Amino acid sequence: MNDTMFDMDAVRLLIEEAARGVIMPRFRQLGGHEIDEKAGPHDMVTIADRESEAFLTPRLEALIAGSTVVGEEAVSADESIMEALRRPGTCWLIDPVDGTANFAVGNALFAVMVALVQDGDAVAGWIHDPVRNITAMAHKGDGAWQREADGTLRRLTAPKPPSLAHLSGAPNMRYGDRDFAARIAHRLDRTAGVMMLRCAGQEYLAMADGQIHYAVYNRAMPWDHAAGSLLISEAGGIARRLDGSPYRAADKPFSSPLVVACGEDQWNWLKSGIFDP
Repeated sequence: MNDTMFDMDAVRLLIEEAARGVIMPRFRQLGGHEIDEKAGPHDMVTIADRESEAFLTPRLEALIAGSTVVGEEAVSADESIMEALRRPGTCWLIDPVDGTANFAVGNALFAVMVALVQDGDAVAGWIHDPVRNITAMAHKGDGAWQREADGTLRRLTAPKPPSLAHLSGAPNMRYGDRDFAARIAHRLDRTAGVMMLRCAGQEYLAMADGQIHYAVYNRAMPWDHAAGSLLISEAGGIARRLDGSPYRAADKPFSSPLVVACGEDQWNWLKSGIFDP
């Protein structure tokens, strides 16, 4: 780590404070009146999502003068906030509880994600698992590492299996092009298997650890993927649209599918063996 470590830790400490003080007291303690639907039955929000974002927003803005915040819940109320990602300058992306559907039913597979975005590209990212009390972090050009529950730091390097048949992953195809999803479904037996966690943050943590080796997202909301894509890229992997363009936080959510893989060879095997017509 270099002198960015202080800034990285300042954000990490805020995220951990939100998890400890706002999110975990609600885990497996939610009342029915504390869970709402936004766009439909698969798009949920809880009091923990709202309170976590409200806690983090002013504190992150205070870390960098002139920065703004694009939070998932704020955008849900006012979509124009998303335009801050596409203007020059510095902004924070917040996913206050990623995997809300899991969280709402007492499933421990959820996370808190924050990314720092400069001129449309993520330059730093944090993924915190409140249950395990671990935080994976990445700073552009500096690599990726994970702070364990005991405070030790571990450099992250995504393991790279030797063939397509050895790859397991999370092909998230609920949204978007249904023909594309159907074509992929018929080819997944060419790989080692599928592990769907219903939480992008947990899938990125699993990829950095070698538990899975790729993930596909037809809908790539920036708060779901800016931190994780940077994490995997800094751990030696690839975050790229299927059309070959690099992933950017400022991308439109429904542009070409996002394919994140543990390495360049592995990304190419997936494209030629699973995704190409």
